Amino acid sequence: MPPSLPPLGSALKVLVPVGLGLAGLGVMGMLYLGQVQQTQRLQQQLAMTQQQVNQLQQQNQEMAQQLDTLQTERQTLDEKVSALRSQLATATASIERSRVSLDELQHRYEGVVEERVQLQQQVERLTGERESAIQEAKRLTQAKTDVERSLAQSRERLTLLDRDYRKLTHKVAELEARPLAGVDPMVTIGPGGTAITPGASAGTDAPTGSVSGAVELPPIIVRKDRAGVSAPVRGRLMEVNREHNFIVVDKGSLDGVRVGMTFEILRSGGVVGRATVVRVRPQLSACDVLRSRTPGPLQVGDVAVQGGS
Repeated sequence: MPPSLPPLGSALKVLVPVGLGLAGLGVMGMLYLGQVQQTQRLQQQLAMTQQQVNQLQQQNQEMAQQLDTLQTERQTLDEKVSALRSQLATATASIERSRVSLDELQHRYEGVVEERVQLQQQVERLTGERESAIQEAKRLTQAKTDVERSLAQSRERLTLLDRDYRKLTHKVAELEARPLAGVDPMVTIGPGGTAITPGASAGTDAPTGSVSGAVELPPIIVRKDRAGVSAPVRGRLMEVNREHNFIVVDKGSLDGVRVGMTFEILRSGGVVGRATVVRVRPQLSACDVLRSRTPGPLQVGDVAVQGGS
């Protein structure tokens, strides 16, 4: 026979407390589990916080080291800044001095520019003078060449004059050595062999008579003593050298001719030329013909009269 069941009310009375206990246990278990989980979470958070604290402490140490480094660098930078300030002050003073020097250099530059302009003007002037000097040197060189050429020609003339002088001297000596038959010693032999008496008027060549057998002489006059006579020297051309432009006059130092004296060359009463004495012998003189004063050719027999030199 199955057991008999207790009544429902009493069972409910027994089950309700049991259920409540079980429910309380469940709630407590759930609370415990929740607290355990929360504790675990808190422990995890605490561990994470501890890690963060460790990291922060490590970072703090690193930051402290960095701070020390930064302080050291700051001190170094402060020293550098102080040095840079000193350098800046020195540079400022140098800039000021440089500015003053620049002003001085500007003034000196302006002076140099002005001197350069003056030097350029002097160079231009000296260049012009140099060109003038070069032209003058060329002219003098040409003049020297002309003088050397004239000197060579003069030497040739002197050589020819010496030769002609020797010939003429020899001829005069021969003529003076020949006896003049039938001629009065007081008669002057004129050009062409004509005889002039002492009583004839001066400057006339009218012959008083022909002398038989008289030798035709060059225009040589057997003169009296000319001491104290101031009349100009008057002679004739004995030779004309057109190649070397000189003439020979039949008057010399015995007649008062001297080097540098000038002769007016006359023909038919008119002046046809002018010559300057360059060499003198006792009875002859050699003269250079002045081309600018002698328009045409001279001839043997032309009259030479002392000029105003």
